[in-house]
Amino acid sequence: MIEKISPKDITVLSSTMLIPLWAKAVEYERPDAILHDKEAARMLDLIDYDFTPFAKAKASQVGCCGRARLLDEMAQRFIDEHPDAVVVQLGAGLDARYERMGRPKVTAWYDLDLPEVIEVRRMLLPESSNHYLGVSMFDESWTETVAAHGKPVLLVIEGVLMYFEEAQVQAFFQMVQRKLPGTQVVLDALFKKMVGRAQQHDALRQMGETPPEFRWGVGSADDVLKLAPGSRLIEEIGLSSICAPRYPFILRLLLKTRWGRENLDMRIMRIQL
Repeated sequence: MIEKISPKDITVLSSTMLIPLWAKAVEYERPDAILHDKEAARMLDLIDYDFTPFAKAKASQVGCCGRARLLDEMAQRFIDEHPDAVVVQLGAGLDARYERMGRPKVTAWYDLDLPEVIEVRRMLLPESSNHYLGVSMFDESWTETVAAHGKPVLLVIEGVLMYFEEAQVQAFFQMVQRKLPGTQVVLDALFKKMVGRAQQHDALRQMGETPPEFRWGVGSADDVLKLAPGSRLIEEIGLSSICAPRYPFILRLLLKTRWGRENLDMRIMRIQL
């Protein structure tokens, strides 16, 4: 058993890594859990940090879990269609998707993040039959590793793209189209009204620090597709489809309106580039 680690000593343990981990660990203890992530609960116990302020973040707690479940389900549908797939989780952080999905028997599963993040990930969640890549998602080198398999490719991108400018997201999509043509992507897309308003996020504002800013959001799937000419939408669903019953009362009311669904509901989608 490793000693507990602390964000005070390992600064890469940022809010964007800790909040989803906390959300999934808390969910694991619920009898009515919408996501079962045993590894998240185990890892949370290895981090020396006071998570109690996050208890106020009701919408984000269930939102993180609903988002993960919907992306898991979309990823599983792709794997069912392509059992010999190569799957790459980009910006993996401390997410245990590979374990949560039962270690799918695909050709290869890669979890990719910056080198310093992968170092912490290995401390808390060592590789099993998956592989870690310590590199930026904007670095073309990882696409060559993936392309060498010659198999259908799925990219999983959760809680990542919202922190980049639209031009960067566009450059990423077009890099994938060039290097890995025909690749499918499952992703979450923030609604536009939250761009520039990270300080209003119910969990990020509990960190006691200036949160990373939200820089990209969408009004519809068309806002994603326009960044990658020739891409197509395979499936799309609103996060509220699974989370609404546990959202705070005011948010539940707003999501019953067309305005609320169009402006306050994160979109989860699968596209082909």
